[in-house]
Amino acid sequence: MDTPRVLRLRLFLMLVACIFVTTVSSSVSEKCTVNKYRNVDGRCNNVHRPNWGAKNSPFLQVFLEVQNESHSTKWPEASDVAELLSRLSIAGNKHLTVMSGMWADFLRLDLAIENTTDNGVILNAATSFLDASPIYNNVSCEDSPIRVTVSEFGYLKLTPCTRSSNENSDYSTTIHNLLILEHNRLVEELRDINPDWSNNTVFEEARRITIAQLQHITYNEFIPNVIGHAMMTEWNLNPLKRGYYTGYSSSNQPGTMQSIFATVLPMLPSIIFDKYNQNNLGDAEITHSLPKKSIEALLNLGRQIKIPSYKTWKNVCSSGSSQIENQAIDEANKTLYKTYSDMDLLSGGLLETPLKGAVFGPTFSCLLANQLYLTKNSDRLWYENDFPPSTYSKSQLQEIRQTTLAGIICSNFKDVTMIQPKAFIDRDDYLNHPINCDQHYKLDIYKWKESSVVDDDEITANKTEQDIDRINSEVLVKEAWKKAEDDVSRRKQTEFLLWSKKGGVDPKSPLGIAAAFSKASKSALILANNSLLFEYASKELLKTLGKSRRRRRRQILDSGDPLFSLNSIGPGFFDDLQFTELYPPPIHYSDGECPVETHPCDPHNPYRSFSGYCNNLKNPNFGKALTTFERILPSVYENGINQPRMTSVTGTPLPSARLVSTMSHPDISHLHGRYTLMLMQFGQILDHDITFTPVHKGYFSSIPDCRSCDSPITVHPECMPIPVPVGDPFYPQIDVHTGRRVCLPFMRSLPGQQRLGPRDPTNQNSAYLDLSSVYGSDSCMAKDLRAYYIGKLNVTRHPIPARKDLLPQSPIHPECKSSSGYCFIGGDGRVSEQIGLTSLHTIFMREHNRIAEILHRLNPHWNDEILFQTARKIFTGAYQHIVYNEFLPRILGWDVVDKYDLRLSSTGYYKSYSSDCHPGPFTEFAVAAFRIGHSLLRPHIPRMSPTYQPIEPALLLRDVFFNPDVIYKDQMIDELVRGQVSTPMENLDQFVTGEITNHLFENVKIPHSGQDLPALNIQRGRDHGVPSYNTFRARCGLQRANTWEDLSRELSPEVIVRFKTIYASPDDIDLFPGGLSEYPVKGGLVGPTFACIIGLQFRHLKQCDRFWFETDNPLIRFSEAQLAEIRKATLSKMLCENMDVHSDIQKAAFDQPNDYLNPRLPCQVLPVIDLTLWKDNHRGCNINGHIVAIGESYLPSPCTSCICTPEGSNCASLRVTDCGRLMNEVGVEKMMRDDVCAAQCAGFVEHSLLKTEPILLSSRPEVPSFLTPPSRGSKFLEEIDLSPPPHIIRTRPYRRLKNRRRPFRKDFQFPDETIII
Repeated sequence: MDTPRVLRLRLFLMLVACIFVTTVSSSVSEKCTVNKYRNVDGRCNNVHRPNWGAKNSPFLQVFLEVQNESHSTKWPEASDVAELLSRLSIAGNKHLTVMSGMWADFLRLDLAIENTTDNGVILNAATSFLDASPIYNNVSCEDSPIRVTVSEFGYLKLTPCTRSSNENSDYSTTIHNLLILEHNRLVEELRDINPDWSNNTVFEEARRITIAQLQHITYNEFIPNVIGHAMMTEWNLNPLKRGYYTGYSSSNQPGTMQSIFATVLPMLPSIIFDKYNQNNLGDAEITHSLPKKSIEALLNLGRQIKIPSYKTWKNVCSSGSSQIENQAIDEANKTLYKTYSDMDLLSGGLLETPLKGAVFGPTFSCLLANQLYLTKNSDRLWYENDFPPSTYSKSQLQEIRQTTLAGIICSNFKDVTMIQPKAFIDRDDYLNHPINCDQHYKLDIYKWKESSVVDDDEITANKTEQDIDRINSEVLVKEAWKKAEDDVSRRKQTEFLLWSKKGGVDPKSPLGIAAAFSKASKSALILANNSLLFEYASKELLKTLGKSRRRRRRQILDSGDPLFSLNSIGPGFFDDLQFTELYPPPIHYSDGECPVETHPCDPHNPYRSFSGYCNNLKNPNFGKALTTFERILPSVYENGINQPRMTSVTGTPLPSARLVSTMSHPDISHLHGRYTLMLMQFGQILDHDITFTPVHKGYFSSIPDCRSCDSPITVHPECMPIPVPVGDPFYPQIDVHTGRRVCLPFMRSLPGQQRLGPRDPTNQNSAYLDLSSVYGSDSCMAKDLRAYYIGKLNVTRHPIPARKDLLPQSPIHPECKSSSGYCFIGGDGRVSEQIGLTSLHTIFMREHNRIAEILHRLNPHWNDEILFQTARKIFTGAYQHIVYNEFLPRILGWDVVDKYDLRLSSTGYYKSYSSDCHPGPFTEFAVAAFRIGHSLLRPHIPRMSPTYQPIEPALLLRDVFFNPDVIYKDQMIDELVRGQVSTPMENLDQFVTGEITNHLFENVKIPHSGQDLPALNIQRGRDHGVPSYNTFRARCGLQRANTWEDLSRELSPEVIVRFKTIYASPDDIDLFPGGLSEYPVKGGLVGPTFACIIGLQFRHLKQCDRFWFETDNPLIRFSEAQLAEIRKATLSKMLCENMDVHSDIQKAAFDQPNDYLNPRLPCQVLPVIDLTLWKDNHRGCNINGHIVAIGESYLPSPCTSCICTPEGSNCASLRVTDCGRLMNEVGVEKMMRDDVCAAQCAGFVEHSLLKTEPILLSSRPEVPSFLTPPSRGSKFLEEIDLSPPPHIIRTRPYRRLKNRRRPFRKDFQFPDETIII
């Protein structure tokens, strides 16, 4: 719905509701006084019109009414319509819980209770506000299933009514009970912190908070699942994240519309309840369903009060369009109603197809959205409004905004220990799995301590508290910022002095090579300098806050809580302190840096940017390079801001990361029985496409030496060395030359947050699966990599003639250790890290150039830009298909793939893109879950001949780090590829080869100069403030381990014993070793915790990518024929097409070859992407020598029809319905030459030729002398009786084996061909 239409609809409803309200004489002489609290009868909410919205007001009635004609001649009998609707199967949001139905029924009682006067006038016995009137308004037993009374101390007491006129209302008593318990809990806590308050003040404050929570939960959790998120945004119903709401106006008349009262409100609970009763809306035998007689009563009620028809409301909600688009509505209209205009609103609304993610169709959703918009905008006491004295302080409002239904349930039902975070949605093992109640947020009642609330007679004209808070906050931020600027300046001076004394290490040393693997760009360093200011200011703010609150929070401080500052102020504290006028000036980059992209997004650009900018048009920086990592769970820094996680839950230091590595990841080889080393190698290049975590540098791009254990003080403040433990099996604990303790070097990641709050590291790559490892993550790098010739990338000519190109070279990499002085470059700076990775980068570069060259031959008129971008788009699509069709199913197993909606469709487009989701990447994914490849490594990189015979010697991994000269040898790329696709990888488990635990980047001439990669992974997780493994167990649906024995289901006894030796508590286990040590999930390689994190990450990379290769966006999508070709892509075909010498290769490159399951095949046998579908047919199609214009049809043979499309000709066989007429038209010879015709008419022709009497070819009128090409779709050539043949599935005949049985292996399973083809 466009914005003008929304405004027009709102204006229409506001004006006609105000003008044509049925008035009832009920003048009240009492005048309204300024009051902080609501009146229970709703009076005085509007100070100008006190009776608006009060109890026993009339329902709002719009001007569009049914004409006053005899019902018997205009409408069908209500009983007949009810009979139809009672058999209706509702297909709304099937993921809602029973709690949703209970909440809906409570809202019905809160907004609309019928009260018919003696004169027959129908009034609303409820107030027109969302104010929990079912428990606070003294409703009679005739209108409610319960009666609530108030004690003298402010407590509510529930008394069930013996009789109830409403059969379904019993199901709302659960919400009654819940809110009464919440009110009484608040009464107790408010009285505890404010003992001087009167009973009335305690009651009113508890009531006020309860109503605010009801409003927030309704609009934040419940309504989005009923009308859909799109309708929420369209009608501006989403609660604010910060600040106050400004939509209220005293000219907005509150009220419940008659159309809502007689349709949506009574139907919503029944439809949700009906989900649990086989979706039969009207079966009287089903308790929760709305019986036929109730439907009939609602129909009669709607006709009695003359609510507008379905057509009228549909026209209003759909901008005047009255076209019937629903088959059920069309059938009902033809069966029951005389005209479409007569259809009851209830009938049409229920028959509509529900909106995506909603319960109702567009009309009912529009009606409900309008009612909620009116309810919110006409309520002066709405919880987000800023109308003193009823305004909440910012801290109080922040508490209410964190309220959830799950949290309220946990706070009031002691027998509930676990509940899913989204209580209105069905539980999910990963995304909405029940978590312990202590993990749900609980309202901090201390925000309502004495100073925040006063009695009515104490109200003064002083500044409101929120103004004071604002002033105080500005002062705090200004002071903290000034202090931060001084601290950062002193730090820079210290860094310079240390650098002048210590200098930096040799870039070719092990430390230099390790730094090159995480080399920061100049842009990332500039951002980090700015981030330090925010970091220091945040620390200063918490320090100041801790001092001012120490007296009030002494009991918390005394508990030794290391996160006092964040736990006591709430996670939203920094959101209220983002004063942009206090921030430093915009960042300016030097001439040598790539300019920052800030230009407006062009929605018509069919190609993705290199940095990821504008992939999301709504949030252009989502997934962009040089932005911070996202988090699945909040950080757990020691001080809440930036200090790494280094302390056990017992208060003792965590064990050294080196100790954890040696104890948890010994070098024990277990080769995998099915998968090859190519799975590991592809996983590495995939990781380099998504994440790049740069680390700090010293002055003048120097590399600080963080080996000394006191290096944070003597070298660089971001050094974080790893102590070597006593008894280490490889490294000495004491340096024999200096007598000092030995530590392994480690430098912290660059921060990138440009806001106050906890530290967030920078991701230097774009988040999307866009092959940034090939094309680069910014436009400047992409320019350097392009050849600007027929769309190709830059290359290095192979020194041996007739061999294919190699990657571009560069002599300016200081870490390069090759004897030639040259290393290769690509879109990612880690191309030359080891030759297995280099070989795959080379294959990828060749694949792009291969596609570009073919496109150039097909479209010689295309310029370089079109060729490059089209080749990039095709290659990226094929790459995404390989990731999701071949790689992820092997890592996660199909159960997890399906759980996270990662399975690709075989046909059609993907329609679930969301502009509201963030692609990430998640820091937990980057520093732990996707470092699983380190367990798959083998110490040697194998080489194979064209006949797959081993070539000696194999290359030792430690010898080829940033030393790629061997690539120049003849057919070396081929040998490495064949070696990786034919050699088993190591099993994915806790065991890791010693090549990377002791010899990573080692200089063989210097003993103990290598590093420990698993220890670096563990230390990186602590550096990023990643929570413990046990915390992620709970997040991912596993039992949180309270004892070591609780880990036994996912970890082996041996692993538990080792962890018990290393860690003081299960809550101390780091995420990397814990996740890596789990038993694998069914059909996958990883355990359930890593499967959860990886599955969630790749779901976001698919759902949040506007350019996803299966997208249905008409501006950027592939045609269906092109998409079908992309779905042919396999890694095996990509590899063999780009090797120097074609040789056989197995169908599935990730699986070891097997003569039966995965045979090696010639390259030309493997499926190939037909790039001719990208031929530009602007001149038309050549069909059998005839040039056919685009959009036109042609019959190349009597029984074949072709249409010319921009992608080429599209032909289909036709079905013959009259062979005699066809033979008369085209002749026997021509017809029989056409295989399609002959297959259908051979019998007819044979029978006709054997007859001696004249043949009557057809009894139909004479056929014209020409044939009209058929139109597309279900139509066919009626003139010659041709139609598409039906789809026939022929069953295979059953053959009985005589006298013998075929052997059967119980453990045998057929391979899943969908992974390969």
